[in-house]
Amino acid sequence: MKILITGASGFVGGHIAHMAAQLPDMTVLCGRRDGATGSVHLDLLDRPSVMQALQDVEAVIHCAVGNRQVTVDGTRMLLECARQCGVRRVVHISSIAVYGAAQGRVTEATPCIAPTGRGYAAWKVAAEDLCLQARGLEVVRLRPTIVYSPDSPLWVEGLVRRIRSGWWGTFGAAGEGTCNPVHVADVARAALAAVHVPQAAGMAFNINGADTLSWNDWFRQVALAAGEPPLVPVAAMRLKLWRLAALPFRVIRRVAPRYCPSWVGMVPADSEMALFGLHATYPVTLAQTVLGWTPQVSLQEGMRAITAHYARPAQGNVEGNIVR
Repeated sequence: MKILITGASGFVGGHIAHMAAQLPDMTVLCGRRDGATGSVHLDLLDRPSVMQALQDVEAVIHCAVGNRQVTVDGTRMLLECARQCGVRRVVHISSIAVYGAAQGRVTEATPCIAPTGRGYAAWKVAAEDLCLQARGLEVVRLRPTIVYSPDSPLWVEGLVRRIRSGWWGTFGAAGEGTCNPVHVADVARAALAAVHVPQAAGMAFNINGADTLSWNDWFRQVALAAGEPPLVPVAAMRLKLWRLAALPFRVIRRVAPRYCPSWVGMVPADSEMALFGLHATYPVTLAQTVLGWTPQVSLQEGMRAITAHYARPAQGNVEGNIVR
C-alpha cells in the first residue's frame, strides 16, 4: 500500500512516517512543503502540487497544520484532490481541542465548538466539518489528547525551556485540571490502524493514554525527568500580576519582537490557563472497539524515556521514541 503523510516534517507526522516506514507492506511518501531530500513536494494551497503528490496513493494520513488558511483551506484542497485522484481513505489528525471547555467525561458524542471562532480549536472543527462533507472518500477523524515524547516541541521541550528559565512553577488550584497525556507512538499506531479498518469510515475517535494526572503533577514530573530541581509553587497573586505585566509586551512583540524581554514568552497564555484548569477525561472505548487500538506506552515508560533523553545529548527527531 502506498500512503502519503502530510506534515511529515512535523512532530506527529514525523513519528507516524517513521513507524509506517518500518512496515513491509507500506510505501511511505513524506509530504513536505520544502520538498527536502527523501520527501515529496507538497503545498496544500497549491493544487498541482497536491495532485502530483497523490498519484497512485491509496491512503493519506493528514497531519499538516498551520494558520487557518493551511488548516482549513489546505484540508479542503487535500480532500478535493484525493477524491479526484481515487484515494480510498484519508485519516485526519484532529485534536481534543474541538470539544472546547467541555468538562467531565468527554466522548466522541460530545458537541464540538463552533467552527467560526478564532484560533486553533475553531480551525480544527472547520477542518472536521469538511471531512464530514467529503463525498467519494472514506474519512476517519482522530482526536488525540496531549501528545508527548522526549522530542515534543510543546509539552516536553518547550516546557523544559520554561522550567529552566526560572519563571515556571506549579500554579495551585489553577493548575489542578486534568492532564491527559498520550505518547506519540500510540498516536502513530492509531493512525495506521485507522488506515485499514473498514468500519471506521466516517467516524471520529478519541486517542488518549491510559494514565491521567493533574497539570501541576505533569510539570513536576517533566522537571524531574529533565534533571531540574523541584518546582516552586507560584502564588495566585504573583501569577495574576505576572500575566498582567506581560500584556503590553505581547503587543510590542507583534510589531517589534527584538524589544520584548525573554520572560514574556514564559508567561502562560489565557488558552493555556484555561486548559490547566479544565477537569475532563477522554475515554477511548470507541477506538478500542472499532479500531482494535489501545494505548501501549504507560506514563511511567514515557517519563523514563524523557529522563534518558535528557541524560544524554539529543540525537535526531525521534530520539527516545518507544516503538514495539
